[in-house]
Amino acid sequence: MADTYAILGFASDLYKPVVLYTSDSATQANDWRNGYTRWGDWGGYDTLALYELGPCESPDTIHLYDMPIDTLDREES
Repeated sequence: MADTYAILGFASDLYKPVVLYTSDSATQANDWRNGYTRWGDWGGYDTLALYELGPCESPDTIHLYDMPIDTLDREES
């Protein structure tokens, strides 16, 4: 089974990150993230992170035990 990629949104006022998007392609996930932030609207999130999930991993808990592949911080854009 192929890996899944997820974009999680992190904000200082949230207890845990929010799963914003999932895909079976890292390229599609990255394209979605770039489109989401294109006009400067981050939906209240400070950081958007791209995670790679194995077949038995959940996008809701991946941030607890794995590092993201890539992150995009609001102040970097």
